[in-house]
Amino acid sequence: MTNGTSIPDFDEIASLIKEMFYVLRDPYMQWADIARCAIRGLPHDAQRLTELEKYINSVRVDLRKAILIASEHFPEEQLRTLRSYAGMSKSAWRSFKKNRVVTTRNGFTLVSY
Repeated sequence: MTNGTSIPDFDEIASLIKEMFYVLRDPYMQWADIARCAIRGLPHDAQRLTELEKYINSVRVDLRKAILIASEHFPEEQLRTLRSYAGMSKSAWRSFKKNRVVTTRNGFTLVSY
């Protein structure tokens, strides 16, 4: 990706965002299933939940950087195109702009799939 000081290539950043968001879909669904059980007090795999949270949060850090760079350099028309290409809703896009981690406390407001 770019170094953050020059204008990034739209196609490059769009592909990167699409790929990274796609990579999160399955872990998001797994996390949501386990987190629902945890919140309801049902039996769940706490270790797997922790692993998923760590993985999701590490990918979210990189994806957040790419989204912030895109938001800073591209006009709204291109951002709509980028979101559409990546299969992201506007609320999903906004959730990545927040500097928050996915936990059972706030994860359902950040996770979209």
